[in-house]
Amino acid sequence: MKLSLPIILVLGLLSGLTPMAIDAYLPSIPTISRDLDTSIDLVQMTVSMYLVVFALLQILFGPISDALGRKRVVIGGLGGYAVGSLVCALAFNYEMLLAGRALQALGGAAVAVCVPALVKDSMSITQFAKAMSLIMLVMAISPLAAPIIGGAILTFSDWHYIFIFLSVLALIGMFLFAITIPETLPVEKRTAFSFGSALKNYYSLLKNKSILGYLSASAFYFAGMMSFITGSAFVYIELYGVDPAYYGFLVGLNVIALMIASAINSRYVERLGTQILSKYTSYIALIASVAMIILCFMERPALELIIITSVLFIGPMGILGSGFMAGALRNAGNNNGSVTALAGASRFAFGALGGTVVSLLHNGSFTPMLGTIATCGIISFIIYKITSHYQGVTTDEESL
Repeated sequence: MKLSLPIILVLGLLSGLTPMAIDAYLPSIPTISRDLDTSIDLVQMTVSMYLVVFALLQILFGPISDALGRKRVVIGGLGGYAVGSLVCALAFNYEMLLAGRALQALGGAAVAVCVPALVKDSMSITQFAKAMSLIMLVMAISPLAAPIIGGAILTFSDWHYIFIFLSVLALIGMFLFAITIPETLPVEKRTAFSFGSALKNYYSLLKNKSILGYLSASAFYFAGMMSFITGSAFVYIELYGVDPAYYGFLVGLNVIALMIASAINSRYVERLGTQILSKYTSYIALIASVAMIILCFMERPALELIIITSVLFIGPMGILGSGFMAGALRNAGNNNGSVTALAGASRFAFGALGGTVVSLLHNGSFTPMLGTIATCGIISFIIYKITSHYQGVTTDEESL
């Protein structure tokens, strides 16, 4: 598959479905809590519900896509996402909302596994990193626009229509994918699916210290980002009194920083290599993490300080996200689908854990969110440094 603008746009749209599913309804969490007569921390847990199902099912969809090809799995996943979104739209109680989120996550997992796998099927490591940066650049519009769209829908209508919008978006994505993206995994390169052999393959991949290290660093970093997503609606709207209509614009600052980082990565990754860019960018995330710990000891820091540290933490994902994935895929062999499944599963499992910790530690202050983000960021930095040190990959080796 040769990357072109239409393909980048379509893959960016598909990659943006999960951020849409997570971010679009964040401004409506307080409203959903009142409408379904349940506590706000339980509604926050619907974020974690999506992440848990999304994480676990990627483990299954990875080897399935290696066996059946990428295209059929993606189309089936988009259908599941659309139906799940519709169930959420029709939800009249908390249990139905949870069920819809689970089905929505099932479809999102199938799509998320296949996008990086089909890109890597025909590209080198540095080409993959550049391509994923471009796709992330398009995908970043999703978390930027999602809370704004959600806030706008909430202003003129009610939260049910947010999920109707997501269902329609998935159907549009299905149509565009079907007519634009070719199958990238030839029949002769496919591996027969067996759950037992899949587990053995996963075990073999995780024995590789490089793959395990990069996946772990990515998982903890993503957990920090999801901790922000889970807790930010309460901190911004309830604690600091931000209007729900403006909440999306403040969250959008993080996405703008991520887009800038992705643009930098796509421009310089072939010249400098993923290791060099990731090495220096990781220090920005570390500085943000340490700053958040300091804020935790303040009685009520200015909202601007929370916004700035959040931007400095989440923005580097535009470089570190593809850098961590490239490091893991370097030793994937013909198991691109399985490695991307492990990456997605670990990221979102840890993301769910981070979001759950924020919800469980909820005490009416900003410290659960900032403390969890900072802890995850520091652990990610340490794991990444250990992994990159022992791997000893040179820039020349990356270009092979």
